[in-house]
Amino acid sequence: MVEAFANDPIALRQLIAYEALGKIPPFDGYKNMCKRIGDGLMEYIDYEFWYMRFARGEMDMEFDGSRDPTLRTIHDLPMEILKPIFETLKPIERIMMHKVSPRLRTCIESMDPKLRRLSFKSGKEHSEINYDFTDVIYRQGKEGGCQVKSAQRKEVSVPNSNHFELALHDISVVFNNPKLHLESLYICVDADKMQRLRGILERLDFKIKTDRIEFHTENSTEEAVILPWIQSENICIHMREYKNTKTDETSLEEMRKRLKKLSEMIECKESKMLTLHLDLDEVFPIEQLLNCRGLSLHTKTWRWCVPATTVIKFLEILIQSPVLETFIFDNDSWKLRQAIKNYGNPLWKAVDTKESIFMLSSKGFDHVFKLDTSQWRVRLTRQ
Repeated sequence: MVEAFANDPIALRQLIAYEALGKIPPFDGYKNMCKRIGDGLMEYIDYEFWYMRFARGEMDMEFDGSRDPTLRTIHDLPMEILKPIFETLKPIERIMMHKVSPRLRTCIESMDPKLRRLSFKSGKEHSEINYDFTDVIYRQGKEGGCQVKSAQRKEVSVPNSNHFELALHDISVVFNNPKLHLESLYICVDADKMQRLRGILERLDFKIKTDRIEFHTENSTEEAVILPWIQSENICIHMREYKNTKTDETSLEEMRKRLKKLSEMIECKESKMLTLHLDLDEVFPIEQLLNCRGLSLHTKTWRWCVPATTVIKFLEILIQSPVLETFIFDNDSWKLRQAIKNYGNPLWKAVDTKESIFMLSSKGFDHVFKLDTSQWRVRLTRQ
């Protein structure tokens, strides 16, 4: 049968006309033909040429194709062929193809970007986007232009441009894909650029899905810009605003209001873990975080400089939370264990079930917590 069709191009064209008149998609029709009579009899580009003629009602089976010398490019390929091609590309390569034409952009935006880790950083003179460990760096030039460099292409100069605006445009391409689901998203942007980022996020009609979101704050407003547009079970915030709350009553009150507002955000209430990196001391208002299901505190202060009495104060407050499931805090666990044992009169009537592990309960509450102090980290878990 293959030989018969190979020697009879008119018969092949009749098969194509049958598929075209039946409105079978061209790529599906081509696959059907290859399945029935074998591969190699006709290239897809030739199949599509005849298919489109017949679909337009031009039924001349003996038309001389050389009279229609239109050059075919990647832009002419159907979506069914473009998608398998783009599936083989790395995320950064897809971003580059996204800029070629509206048609390719439409195709790429309809696909799962298969991007897992995304990082966006911007300072005074340069911005940086990392796509699955591949960096694209945007550096401001001396004459009003911007130098863009990555491992995937040569450095290019974009005249009359701003490094942040170029990077923001590229990151918005990724954010605009509703099929995006990241393992981690990291954002570190100067405070004066946050409103521009807010504009990009507010145009989305869906939330960005990521298993973990991490960002830095400088003026106490960043979480209100970022979190409403993020769907994540793990939120990590690096707070750099407040210092010396022990001696500065104004800063302490600001911190108290800030944490209360943060803990009341629906995104924080629904997350499994809220991680805060910040300076803290014994007056840190941890009572404002009782709405959290999971809480992890990390401080720049050396672990052994945080007194056991401070940790005990935190624990005494947290075990009264009706929703807290896990609390993690880096600390000198040996000193904490000795303080809890309290010379044979254990705090909270703690039961030392085995070395370094205690069972805690608070007066007036039915729930019980397990406190693990076996490492250089305190871990409190609801039982």
